[in-house]
Amino acid sequence: MNGALEHSDQPDPDAIKMFVGQIPRSWSEKELKELFEPYGAVYQINILRDRSQNPPQSKGCCFVTFYTRKAALEAQNALHNIKTLTGMHHPIQMKPADSEKSNAVEDRKLFIGMVSKKCNENDIRVMFSAFGQIEECRILRGPDGLSRGLSQREANVKGCAFVTFSTRAMAQNAIKAMHQSQTMEGCSSPIVVKFADTQKDKEQRRLQQQLAQQMQQLNNATTWGSLTGLGGLTPQYLALLQQATSSSNLGAFSGIQQMAVAQMLSGMAALNGGLGGAGLTNGTAGTMDALTQAYSGIQQYAAAALPTLYSQSLLQQQGAAGSQKEGPEGANLFIYHLPQEFGDQDILQMFMPFGNVVSAKVFIDKQTNLSKCFGFVSYDNPVSAQAAIQAMNGFQIGMKRLKVQLKRSKNDSKPY
Repeated sequence: MNGALEHSDQPDPDAIKMFVGQIPRSWSEKELKELFEPYGAVYQINILRDRSQNPPQSKGCCFVTFYTRKAALEAQNALHNIKTLTGMHHPIQMKPADSEKSNAVEDRKLFIGMVSKKCNENDIRVMFSAFGQIEECRILRGPDGLSRGLSQREANVKGCAFVTFSTRAMAQNAIKAMHQSQTMEGCSSPIVVKFADTQKDKEQRRLQQQLAQQMQQLNNATTWGSLTGLGGLTPQYLALLQQATSSSNLGAFSGIQQMAVAQMLSGMAALNGGLGGAGLTNGTAGTMDALTQAYSGIQQYAAAALPTLYSQSLLQQQGAAGSQKEGPEGANLFIYHLPQEFGDQDILQMFMPFGNVVSAKVFIDKQTNLSKCFGFVSYDNPVSAQAAIQAMNGFQIGMKRLKVQLKRSKNDSKPY
């Protein structure tokens, strides 16, 4: 390799390629080898050079690979942010190269479900060894033969295992070839092969389950004549939502979803602080405003964070019913001047932030199968309908401005 010091034999399979910065530009591979060899035998040194210069000049950094992982870590412990080389103003920077980061265990670890109770770890190794080097193989099964230490979803299988390969590519090949490829003895479904859940995945699922439970409680209490039940929910929501909006979780949501969370927290805080010992019995304007703000934010967050629980299930129910479901008097809206491409899902997501939507439908011309550019949205309460009118009537989408109005009662004249 040009500009590199390399040996013909190979380093250990778990060796780490290290990036090293803050080295003198005048140094060659010879000086660097003398710097690194006290910590272990060096397999390769590659100085990064500026090829635009003639001859190419060192950029003051390099990659080094030791024969053993232990030597690389010992060098890092002794040099990183500790030793400053002659002529340099800052200490050496030494860390695994970016190419090494993509090889994290969680990126190479597979969950194997629907495993026969008769299988042992050696059987699993034999089954998956064709796809590459296996670093770890572990079967999780309690004394009763059932899986243990798993999430609820994963525990529904007969038996399960975890297999960690040396590289992600090996793991991906195993998934492609093995997932649902066979049904093992004693199992009711084909074998499941997928990447194991990371800690972040598990935390996200736990949060979503908690939010779903809280949303169910909220929906049970959202008849606007019996709001007192919400007072007791607010401390739980504040704690849960603050956890959901921590830096590790909030990054998974888009800007509009983060705005919804902020709206929720603000409204819930106002509601929780304003209730005091009086609860909601007084029904003050301030309390109602805070509640409306919090509730709208919760609906918007739920629509974003739990789409299968809300928008998809609602549309499925709507399709199964085969007819347009309506809310109570004053809670049903006509929406005119919709974009041609808008469907039921789009109108649902647009109007869900204002309350609990029980029905959302874009009308289709049966002859052309194209949208008639108007639709119908029903809430379970008139307050949400009024909030939607105030926010969305006149709202511009492209060249169109929406017209949002209440559906007239049966006693009134038809809208056309």
